Amino acid sequence: MQDRLSALLDVTRQQLDLLRLFLYVSSQGPTEYEGNQLAFSLSESKRRTVAITAMAAGQSVNTLMGMSEQRGIPVRDMYPIARSAIESFVNAAFLAAEDDAVSKRALAYVHYAAWKYSNRTVGSGEFSLHLSSSPDPVATASAGFPEFAGKGQGSWTSLDVPSRIRTVGERASRAAGNRLLAAYALIYSLSSEIIHGSVYGVSHFFQVKSSAGTDVAAFQLATKNQIEDIFIAVQHALAGFLSAVFTLQGQHNLVKAEVELFARLLRLSIADTAATSGSPP
Repeated sequence: MQDRLSALLDVTRQQLDLLRLFLYVSSQGPTEYEGNQLAFSLSESKRRTVAITAMAAGQSVNTLMGMSEQRGIPVRDMYPIARSAIESFVNAAFLAAEDDAVSKRALAYVHYAAWKYSNRTVGSGEFSLHLSSSPDPVATASAGFPEFAGKGQGSWTSLDVPSRIRTVGERASRAAGNRLLAAYALIYSLSSEIIHGSVYGVSHFFQVKSSAGTDVAAFQLATKNQIEDIFIAVQHALAGFLSAVFTLQGQHNLVKAEVELFARLLRLSIADTAATSGSPP
């Protein structure tokens, strides 16, 4: 019998198998899956945005898998990685659900953002730096990147994360949107506090307000529980991406496989941490 963390890791591995299948077919072409020909009809712009963003998110999940045996203070460093994975899966699902124009703008933004990195002001007052690679950055931006030069046009999308999630739910499926929303709700704001080093974020991680105990063993157990929470959040994001892209591509067998994995995830999510699980449905 497995404990809950081991069972969660098993689900993650199987989700990653589905992600790798998507990435393989997206880059290498059709293959066979459960006796049927599997192919994805992605435009070139979506292949270059959706696949690469999902691959980056998958790498972060693999990093978290490698850290899953950590206990104590190092667990704090898992939060920013989880945040990166979740937002990357949201973006990948959003790009898959949107029109090609959004992916094309995201690709154009790559060049603008690279230029902007060397043409910006950092700091405040006398403690500020002005970086510039051209004598007139404003004129250069207007001439070289007109689509990003206008007021409020300096990003690849004007939608915030909740709006991107809503778009996925409306254009792909409610299931995909709900999975991404759950991931966002579970960890997004908390990871922000921890990433930005707020007193609340530090206090939350070190269980300052917890009644679980103050010795090392109690703290290590608390961080194991935090790891489980992190994986539950990340798995919801991965599930949301898989649900979105498989639904949009009309791959019903893969949608079914994702739903079965998600059912296991739900059971583990609501299970008591002392319970054992991990058996397939």
